Amino acid sequence: MSSLIRSSSLTGLPALVTSLGGQPEPLLRQAGIRPEAVSDPDEYIPYRSLVAVLDLAARRYECPDFGLRLSTHQGLDILGPVGVIGRHAASVGEALDSIARFLYQYSPAIEIVVEARGPVAEYHFRIRPRVQRSLVDLAQIGELSMGTTLQIFRMLIAPDFTPRSVSFLHRPLAPTATYEEYFGCPVAGEQDHWGFRFSADVLDRPVEGSDPAVRRLVIEYLSGVVGGLGIDGLPAEVRSVAKRALPTRRFGLEDVAESFVLHPRTLQRQLAAHGTTFQEIVDDVRRELADRYLRTTKMPLAQLADVLGYSEQSSFSRSCHRWFGCSPQAHRATSA
Repeated sequence: MSSLIRSSSLTGLPALVTSLGGQPEPLLRQAGIRPEAVSDPDEYIPYRSLVAVLDLAARRYECPDFGLRLSTHQGLDILGPVGVIGRHAASVGEALDSIARFLYQYSPAIEIVVEARGPVAEYHFRIRPRVQRSLVDLAQIGELSMGTTLQIFRMLIAPDFTPRSVSFLHRPLAPTATYEEYFGCPVAGEQDHWGFRFSADVLDRPVEGSDPAVRRLVIEYLSGVVGGLGIDGLPAEVRSVAKRALPTRRFGLEDVAESFVLHPRTLQRQLAAHGTTFQEIVDDVRRELADRYLRTTKMPLAQLADVLGYSEQSSFSRSCHRWFGCSPQAHRATSA
């Protein structure tokens, strides 16, 4: 299951292939996809087959921006129930957070991360390492994913939304002007991630026409699918929610339990069945992030303490002594 994706990811592909003078069915079969899967959005196909069919089409029809073109046919609807949760969130930030939490229902092979850093927010799209290692060419799938993300943002925010900048992990295949016309901003290739930078105030904008009752109903449904455990179990789900919530200071047991539509005691009980506690998960998330930021950034300690959800730098320092046996400054120095 971890390397699959819903066949709704093929939305628009037959029409695009036909417009380029090709025949969709033989192309799909060559990539290991049953043509009938296109008409069944609830069916899953191998993620590598989606990558393969995009690359085949781009090469066969001499269309280097095939993935980007396909993204114009896609949007929030391809996510199915996950898209419904996003569409009925109170704000854009809540929509993206919900999509990130339940994205495994669309494809466990991918994940998204949204972080606000002062006036600028960053969106990152990632293929999980164990899946990415099995793929040869990432260009077309990267461009499809980033293009579709733009369509989703425009559905949630406004039709004229444009990011401040766009980053591609891969080397772009089409002229730079093609991408800058599509995204409406500077686009840089061969970066360390796929992602957007955009104004953080966008996250607070309300989603027009949202219905909290519909959102809650779908969350309850998805929380019940495979026990609401995602691909790595409830502890991994809680870990993911806590990591995103740390900078907002809304990472307490009650806050996280509410996002799972569970009573706090129920969440604690289910975590205990997995041999862990909520407090242990939060502490481990903080330790992991502290280690990463101290080793790889020059972020001031007061700012880092804030990012990790500490109200005082002294509390952060005490945690570092417990985790690493030394002060934050000393741990940073040993990693230099």
